[in-house]
Amino acid sequence: MTHKYAQIELERRWLLAKLPDSLQNSQDYQLIEDRYITGTPLRLRRMTDAGGQVTARKLTQKYQADDQTAYATTITNFYLDEASYTLLETLPARLLVKKRYKLADGRFQFSIDQFSGPLTGLVLAEIEQPDLHSLMQVPHPPFARHEVTEDSRFTGGALVQLDKKQGQQLLQDIN
Repeated sequence: MTHKYAQIELERRWLLAKLPDSLQNSQDYQLIEDRYITGTPLRLRRMTDAGGQVTARKLTQKYQADDQTAYATTITNFYLDEASYTLLETLPARLLVKKRYKLADGRFQFSIDQFSGPLTGLVLAEIEQPDLHSLMQVPHPPFARHEVTEDSRFTGGALVQLDKKQGQQLLQDIN
């Protein structure tokens, strides 16, 4: 089923052993706080730059339709003002926090997510492309350990469900 305002997001994800050296001391990141609203496919996101300035607030519905591969999800974003965000923030939700960096590797621009809280130690890279053909042409990045696009444990909706013990167990399992 397609919806008028929904878009298809095409992306791949890789597991990294650590934050790449070139980003270790970088202050060029966005702090992302995702609140996955309990019992819904909705995510409330606040993005803040390294200086503490809020750069975006949005409500997102993101899901994988039955006919979509692991590389595609259906996404709808609704941008919010501060008052709307503050109201929605009161809904019961699970929190996922990460710093997002940008890293250019050749002709490709990757987003590098360094997680905190129960997932401290988890670092993922992701890249989006406009079509499946160009997405599949992206080579395995040299800074990545292995691809996890088809491993549903590495989706935001799955990661946010993990407590500290489960997060550490996931990190041990993949090492």
